[in-house]
Order: sequence, then C-alpha cells, then structure tokens
Amino acid sequence: MNDIAPDPSANGMTQTLAELERRVLALEAKVAAIPDARHLEEHVTERVKASLPPPLPPPPINPTEPPGFRDIEIPIPNVQTVVDTARATWGFFEMLNELRVLFWTLFDRRYHMAWLTRFVAIALLAMILTSDWWFPLATYPNWVSRLWDKSVNVLMCLILFLVLSFEMRRYRAWRNTR
Repeated sequence: MNDIAPDPSANGMTQTLAELERRVLALEAKVAAIPDARHLEEHVTERVKASLPPPLPPPPINPTEPPGFRDIEIPIPNVQTVVDTARATWGFFEMLNELRVLFWTLFDRRYHMAWLTRFVAIALLAMILTSDWWFPLATYPNWVSRLWDKSVNVLMCLILFLVLSFEMRRYRAWRNTR
C-alpha cells in the first residue's frame, strides 16, 4: 500500500486530504459493489435439497418376531435434561469446594486469620455446643423452651456463618495475590 507522507505546507496538506478522500471513496465504491451472498446461499440450498432422494419409509414390523438389535433405539438425552442434571450436581460440588476453602482457611499455616475471627468462631461454637447448660430456658422440659433454645442456636449459627464466610473471602483474596 502506498502511504502518503504528510507535507508540512498548507498546499501539501490539502493534497494529502484530497488523496485520502479519493481513496475512501474508492473503497466505499468497492464495498458497495460486493454482491449479496444470501441470495446465492438460498439458491445453492434449494438445488441441494432438490437433488437429495426422498427418505425411505421404515420397514414394516412383524409383531410375532422378537426384536433385533437394529430395532432397539437408545434414547439420547436432550440438552435440557443434561443441563438439569448438571445443575442438580453442581450445588453438591460447590458445597464441597466451599468446605475445602473453609478447611484451608482454618488450617493453612501461612495464612494469618484475624484474632477477632478466631475468638468469635471458637466462642460461638462453644456456645452452640453447650447451650443446653448455660441458656436459662433450656432446662425446662416444655416445647417453648426447646424452641427458644434452638432459635438462639440458629441465630448463633448464622453469626458464625457470616464471620467464617467473611474470613473465607479474605483467604481467597490472599491466595489470589500470592
């Protein structure tokens, strides 16, 4: 391709712009002259369809004869069935991955967990496990006290989950920067 070197004079600049304008117009004319390929593709498709022989009808099946291997069809699952199965198992693998990250968050010696997180996690876990002893309403043998005890346990589990998920986020960010 012939590149045009710009001339610092005003007359040279107008010549450069005129040459550029001429080249752009020539390119636009060539692009406009390209034929539409859709009409040609449709014509070729019609000719190929016309040249194909019609499909043969299936042979009649005799109900008195046992079926052969040719008569057995293996069902091929459609895409939606495969996607639904993958989604059903995907959650399980995601939970396993989260447990693996939680394990390494707690036991990776190179990672330094925040002291507040350590204290809160250990304290909440101990409080959940011993709530029957220290929670005042848990000693009564009626269903209201048990329901109240378990709801307090669920609340403590939620707080523990939030603290550990925040720490797991910090661990993932720390692993990505290494």
